[in-house]
Amino acid sequence: MTMRGLRYLLTGMLSLLAMTTTTVFDSTVPASAAVGRVVVQPCTGKAEVRPSRFVISCGDGNSYLTKLKWTAWGATSAKASAVYTANSCDPYCAAGKFASSDAAVTLSAPKTLKGRRFFTALHVGYVSGAKFKSFNFALLT
Repeated sequence: MTMRGLRYLLTGMLSLLAMTTTTVFDSTVPASAAVGRVVVQPCTGKAEVRPSRFVISCGDGNSYLTKLKWTAWGATSAKASAVYTANSCDPYCAAGKFASSDAAVTLSAPKTLKGRRFFTALHVGYVSGAKFKSFNFALLT
């Protein structure tokens, strides 16, 4: 399969994800008013609902999500399309190159911490070269 074909495949998968999602969010409620909602805590330390940007590698900023477009934000999971950017760290991170690709993002495994509900699991699926890749990342561990 060609790179162009893989891009079309990923775009189709993201579209299907958006169409099949059954949980709907109320876009009129600002993040600051979301006390009872499940939130995510990015590197900023501030709990957020539907952030537009999310740094995954808090220590060095070598991987992050931008242009997050949330299709669902519910009590058990949240789903979005995004752009995933990561440093190759080759031959080492300071000399590495950043590459970006479209991604499908899922937040899940909500837990109550200090009286608030937080998503504690992040899953990212993306295309790298000619391969579809994915990873899981534990949040608030």
